[in-house]
Amino acid sequence: MTTAASEASHRRLPQLSRLPAVAVLAAGLLIGLVLGGPAGPARSARSVPLGGSVAAPADALSSSWYCAGATDDRGGAASGRLVLTNASGRSLEAHVSIVSDGAARRAEEVSVAPRAAVTVPETVAGGAPWVAAIVSLDGGSVTVEQETSGPLGPTAEPCATTVSASWYFAAGETLVNANSTISLLDPTAAPAIVDLAFTTDEGREQPGAFQGIVVPAGGLVEVSLRSQLRRRSTIATTVTATSGAVVAWKTDVVARPAKGAVILGTAAARAPLADPASPYVGVSEVAGAPAASTRWWWPEGITGRGRVEQYEVYNPGARTARVALTVALEQGSAEPFDLTVGPGQVATLATSTAARIPNGVAYGASLRSLDGVPVVAEQTATEAAPASGRGSTEVVGATTPARRWLVAVTSVGWDHEATLTVAGVSGRPASVRIYELERGRALPVPGLSVLHLDGRAPLVVDLARLSSRITGPLVVEASRRVVVARQLLGTGRTGGVTASLGVPLPG
Repeated sequence: MTTAASEASHRRLPQLSRLPAVAVLAAGLLIGLVLGGPAGPARSARSVPLGGSVAAPADALSSSWYCAGATDDRGGAASGRLVLTNASGRSLEAHVSIVSDGAARRAEEVSVAPRAAVTVPETVAGGAPWVAAIVSLDGGSVTVEQETSGPLGPTAEPCATTVSASWYFAAGETLVNANSTISLLDPTAAPAIVDLAFTTDEGREQPGAFQGIVVPAGGLVEVSLRSQLRRRSTIATTVTATSGAVVAWKTDVVARPAKGAVILGTAAARAPLADPASPYVGVSEVAGAPAASTRWWWPEGITGRGRVEQYEVYNPGARTARVALTVALEQGSAEPFDLTVGPGQVATLATSTAARIPNGVAYGASLRSLDGVPVVAEQTATEAAPASGRGSTEVVGATTPARRWLVAVTSVGWDHEATLTVAGVSGRPASVRIYELERGRALPVPGLSVLHLDGRAPLVVDLARLSSRITGPLVVEASRRVVVARQLLGTGRTGGVTASLGVPLPG
């Protein structure tokens, strides 16, 4: 049972768990289909390990992490740094290789003490527009996150642990002030050859310039989608390595509209020659899904004034998929949303305007393929309320529930609120314990030593309301399998929002 002392620190208050969401310009529930030809066979859950970020066991002899989508730490829209967190009881050594989309690169040896974290700036000599990192460790139970910051706000995302010949992104856009950039990192010893295919609001597209892209061994290549796909409000991407294997990341940057610009959603934006700008300024980055799946989970969603959200479901395969999105409300219940997604299509579900989800009520979401056809699903979100940190974020759903999770980045400054969300996947009650890694120990967080998850609604912990400020990594342990997410939200005039999953730990 939850104690009275802990109740004040993890009340599931709507205003304290503001998961932002992507702008939905149509009124009412929107289910939009972007038509296109089949995208080719989708790799299933059996083809490649699901979960782009899964920590290796503590007794592993080695482990590797791959990060991309950041700009050089000394400037740019998404200046990056790495956060290496050791959840084990022994010291580990890491070889960190920072590579750029040019010739510059840098190597560094880093020691990570037991139950501690270290940061490494993603810098190279002379600077570089884009950078990536390959982290090799001499053991397991370590996670690596990439934290970025810039004039458009912060992001924090676990790095990937999978190298694959296929990657998928369900969302993206290219407007006059918005661009999606795909980062292709080849951490192997052989070069890779990559093709990109897209489903957009204009149909199926495969620009010649995006075919046969050579990614050098140990190198990085950046692909600006706006260079070939202009004025696309919806872009789903399939990355296929016809030779070799890569890691794919996507960075979305929405700059401030120019003075006098036509704004998306207004009457002027519907003019035939209009080139509208998005009003939702921000930066987000996300690692792709290395495979399509029949199950996806998101621990937290919420709707309300200034917050809208939607789910993008991409079917990269050759068979029609029937899927159901189920929401577990904090209060009451709601019927599942049923969608049909044809081959090479994207279905958009705007939950923020759905009457069956009350405004301000937190919920967990899960998506299941009813006929066994795997899909790729993302939760996209925008926070537009004047009193909070404006910006956008997106979360590729979890596919690997676990009993132990690690969240490395829990704060980016005093001007940001942070929440931690735990959601069950079995529908049965569970007990939850939260520890902070500090001074080489895993210390129980006061008020959060024993929490109760009722098996229905997610448990939202407001880290900003705790009596002692959380600055270190958090380990979440549950008696049943759960999924865990973290959200950072700017306060007052501070910009930026970011939401991402934690990293499953073995054991």
